[in-house]
Amino acid sequence: MPKPPKLPFFQMVRLFWKPYQKLLSYMLPYKKRFIIGIVCGVVGGMLSGVIPLVIQKAGQSLMGGGLKLPNQSALLNGGISNDGPGIESVIWISLLIPLVMVARGIFSYLNGYYLAWVSQRVLTDVRTQLFAHLMSQSLDFFSRKKAGILMSRVMSDTRVAQTALTTVSGNLIKDPIAVLTGVAVLVMIDWKFSLTTLVLFPICIIPVVVFGRKVREAGKAEERESAQMSVILQETFAGVRVIKSFAREDYQTAQFSKSSDTQCRNSMRVRRSSDIVQPLIESVSALGVVLAMAYVFYYGISFAKFAALCAGIFLLYNPVKNLSRIPMLMQRCMVSANNIFDLMKMKPTILDLPSAKPLERCEGLIEFENVSFGYGSEKLALRNATLRIEPGKKYALVGASGAGKSTILSLILRFYDPQTGVVKIEGHDVRGISQHSLRRHIGTVSQETFLFHDTIAENIRYGNLDATREQIEMAAKFAYAHDFILAQPNGYETVIGDKGCMLSGGQQQRLAIARAILKGAPILLLDEATSALDSESERMIQDAIERLSAGRTVVAIAHRLSTILKSDCIVVMDHGRIVDTGSHAELLEKSELYRSLYELQFHHGDLV
Repeated sequence: MPKPPKLPFFQMVRLFWKPYQKLLSYMLPYKKRFIIGIVCGVVGGMLSGVIPLVIQKAGQSLMGGGLKLPNQSALLNGGISNDGPGIESVIWISLLIPLVMVARGIFSYLNGYYLAWVSQRVLTDVRTQLFAHLMSQSLDFFSRKKAGILMSRVMSDTRVAQTALTTVSGNLIKDPIAVLTGVAVLVMIDWKFSLTTLVLFPICIIPVVVFGRKVREAGKAEERESAQMSVILQETFAGVRVIKSFAREDYQTAQFSKSSDTQCRNSMRVRRSSDIVQPLIESVSALGVVLAMAYVFYYGISFAKFAALCAGIFLLYNPVKNLSRIPMLMQRCMVSANNIFDLMKMKPTILDLPSAKPLERCEGLIEFENVSFGYGSEKLALRNATLRIEPGKKYALVGASGAGKSTILSLILRFYDPQTGVVKIEGHDVRGISQHSLRRHIGTVSQETFLFHDTIAENIRYGNLDATREQIEMAAKFAYAHDFILAQPNGYETVIGDKGCMLSGGQQQRLAIARAILKGAPILLLDEATSALDSESERMIQDAIERLSAGRTVVAIAHRLSTILKSDCIVVMDHGRIVDTGSHAELLEKSELYRSLYELQFHHGDLV
């Protein structure tokens, strides 16, 4: 893989700054706590810097002239010797060291606490906003994107970006203050000694520059492979039935192992390039210690001053180490932040117009006027379709696979917009109606039943979040689900597992129908709603649908013609075109295609 070109330093800084600046905006609601945390960090850094002065003062008091202790003559005469400082003065001066250290510890704790609080709030906000943005995307977005990668962006990238953001923001202010204060104190104590040891500090930047680029490259590869691992996990858990039915457990394990090995190598590249910086800095610092000891030997400075200077240099180590890590943190932050903001930039393909209005009243009138639509390929899924669906009637869509039946339902829900023509609800172009209000008036039951890993009651309540327990049970009774629900271990409070795996296919379908019943929408879309049911369950559901259909507009897709024979109107489709409409009896007489479908299914028992 070719290496990316080297960038000039200031161009690299600008490159890092753009995503970093966007992340900083998430701190604005919490700026008060962030400022408190930074101020506490600055005070803690300054207290750390003055510790050498306290050590020097205490050392001079102890060793400069001895203690002023009462001698025998003084005791006899009631006087005190003037040989050195009093024991009380020494105690108070010595107590300054723990007092300063305690104060430094308190402010460091407050700094860490407030920054951690802000950090967690920023993480919550970024994740929530990213998740909400993903939820606002159109259906075609999720058809193109891998669910595992989206999961990695929401969970992993947001945490990396948030951690780097708060760490960098805190260290960029706190640590320079600590370094400047510490250097100023060292210069104040002995400027020659300070210059001798600190002259090597600029050399510490070299490892950061050299290995920072390697961290950036390895970090990108690490994030990519992390997303790939999420894809493998998501697809494996979602398709576990297929995997086990084909006995492909070993294959999936090998796929995951291969991705894990790649992730391990990338992580070690990051770790190797990151961790080598600290030993190199420490090696350079060791040379500074040698120079310092040579200086002490040559000039013969006092032990108290030497102890203070050594403490000052030691206390500079952590701030300098933190500052040396900032470029690497910013590089990782940039990778994750760019991943996040690349998703944030994506606009839904289906948008509400600025003039879009809510659909307040709906009786169920649906109209298609010369509608054509394709999913991106040259072949159209729907061609010049014109259809009027009257309120309160049941319409059935029949035809071979690929005839365009499901596309009709998707356009009614406005999952997609037609390339030509108009879809209307209550005489209004659906593009002029807000999506939320449009879908509020439509209930759906899909052939791919999806239930949440929750209780039966909560899965039904999803149709109407404000429903009472009585309404939930009534919907279940209408869907002929009440009896089997009561037979469950905890009745309506039984947790049904991932996608409802603890229930049979027919039971899952009846819960999905109960959810649609509870919604009480004037338009009901049934996409193979009885496909997972046996004959007895199908009969019960047909009865439930008959009751549900009263006063509502129903558009149903069914491969089994027996389920739609009593429909008010049957729409026959072929290769994206509406070729015939009418009742069952009418179509048997005038539609050759419908008659062939009917004879094929009832005479030969085959499903179309």
